[in-house]
Amino acid sequence: MHNIAVIKIGTSVLSNNGKLDKGVLKGIVDEISRVKNMGYPVAVVTSGAILTGIEALGISKKPSALSLREKQVSAAVGQPLLMKEYVELFAERGIKVAQILVTEEDFSIKTCFNNFIRTTRALIESGIIPVINENDAISVKELVNVLNVSNLVRFGDNDRLSAIISSNLKASRLVIMTDVDGVLDQKGRIMKKLKSGEIESLTKKLRGMSEYGRGGIRSKLEAALLASSNGVTVNIINGKKRGLLIQVFEGKEAGTIITP
Repeated sequence: MHNIAVIKIGTSVLSNNGKLDKGVLKGIVDEISRVKNMGYPVAVVTSGAILTGIEALGISKKPSALSLREKQVSAAVGQPLLMKEYVELFAERGIKVAQILVTEEDFSIKTCFNNFIRTTRALIESGIIPVINENDAISVKELVNVLNVSNLVRFGDNDRLSAIISSNLKASRLVIMTDVDGVLDQKGRIMKKLKSGEIESLTKKLRGMSEYGRGGIRSKLEAALLASSNGVTVNIINGKKRGLLIQVFEGKEAGTIITP
């Protein structure tokens, strides 16, 4: 299957004052549906389970301030609620979705990883959108260093997870949605085009941690480097602004594009 598009949606995109922004999510789902109807098979990598769980449980802390136990409880409560939103919104547009939750441990076992890729491809070929997230409810990487996991499949956040997935699906495009307009230079201007070779030196100069997510722009650039090194074109765009995702697939300028 050709022209697979992987779309990664960050927690910072879905957050509005620490709550799930259902209006933004609805707009994103509408645009993803349009992309699919343009002939691009789609897989979604989504964050937001912990954020959704925090709201449901009435916790006043930000995700970054939670203990590991609180994060895992929030993720367990929030994941089905987040998935419910995806199921209902896509159903309104006549599209079926499927949930896949993964951990680094799953990816460390070749059979499991191959099964993940095979199942994801089968869903896409059936016209179903896989909605993929890290299984934060049982992930142990913050408790102990996961042994025997190749760096090829390590993911510290969903940015890198989306890069691993797009690389192994041989996707043509990875779109990383964040809450800024793209990669900014020191004067705050959007760097519209980057090549793989420029990213490594750039990441050394950049630091950044999203208030509600774990990634930051450095994480996104590192993910872009991994994906683009495997032949995937990457766009980093502002997921809170409508119309940009469509522009990407119409071949127009949007955010920062990283070419293989």
